Amino acid sequence: MLQILRLSAQAGVEKVQQRVQKCERCSRLIICENVSKRFGETFALKDVSLSFEKSIAILGRNGAGKSTLAKILAGITKPTQGRVSVFGEDPFKNVDIRRKISIVTHNPMLYKELSVEENLRFFAKLYGIKDWEWVIHELKLEGKLNSKVFELSRGYLQRVAIAKALMLKPKLLILDEPFSSLDVEGKEILWAKIHEFKHSIVFSTHSLNEARFCENFAVLEKGELVYFGRDYDEALRALRTREEGSKD
Repeated sequence: MLQILRLSAQAGVEKVQQRVQKCERCSRLIICENVSKRFGETFALKDVSLSFEKSIAILGRNGAGKSTLAKILAGITKPTQGRVSVFGEDPFKNVDIRRKISIVTHNPMLYKELSVEENLRFFAKLYGIKDWEWVIHELKLEGKLNSKVFELSRGYLQRVAIAKALMLKPKLLILDEPFSSLDVEGKEILWAKIHEFKHSIVFSTHSLNEARFCENFAVLEKGELVYFGRDYDEALRALRTREEGSKD
C-alpha cells in the first residue's frame, strides 16, 4: 500500500512538472532546440537553439540560413532534426497554431493569372475570413485591384503579399527581407504595420539598422548561430566581423 502511495505521489509530481514546463514554453513566443536543416549533403541550418518571448531580428548575409529558419518557424519547412515550439505548441502538428502565423517571403504564393482582388478574395474565402477588404486600403492597393499579378512591379507584388499576410490578423508575423523591393511609400506603410506587431514579429534581414526595434538579435553565418542576445551593439559587432571576414 505504501509503495502504491509513493508511486501515486511521484506521478503527481511528474504531472505538475510537465504542467510547469508547458507553462514556461507557452510564455515563450518561440523556442528552437538543436534545429538543423539539410538539403542533400549541405546544411542550411546547423544545431540552432534559441528561445525568446518577444520580437527577434534574424541577421546574416545571403546564404546564412535566414530564410530557411523563417520558414521553419512558420511551419512551412520541416527541420531535418530538432524541435520548434510556437506559443508552446509544435507548428508542424498543430494546425490552429499555423493559422496564427503569417509569413511574407521572397516568393509570395499568389496566382499570377488572377487579379489582385481575385487573389485576395480567394485567400479570404480559403481562410474563412469575411472582414478582409480593409487590407486594400491599408496597403493602398485601390488602383491595382484589377491588375493581374504578373503585371505588377516587384514593389506592388510585395504589397499584395503583405496584404494577404495581414488579413489573417496573425498573432505572429514573420517577414523575410520585406523591404528589398518596396518603394518609399510601401516602406512607410510596412513600418507602420511593423510597429503594430513589434512585440510578436520575426524579422529576417541583412541590415541590422532596419531591425533596431527588435528586442532580440540572432546572427547566422553559414547556417550556424554565432550570436544570440538582446545587445544591439554586440549583434552589430558579430555581423560586421563576419562580413569583414568574408572579404579577406
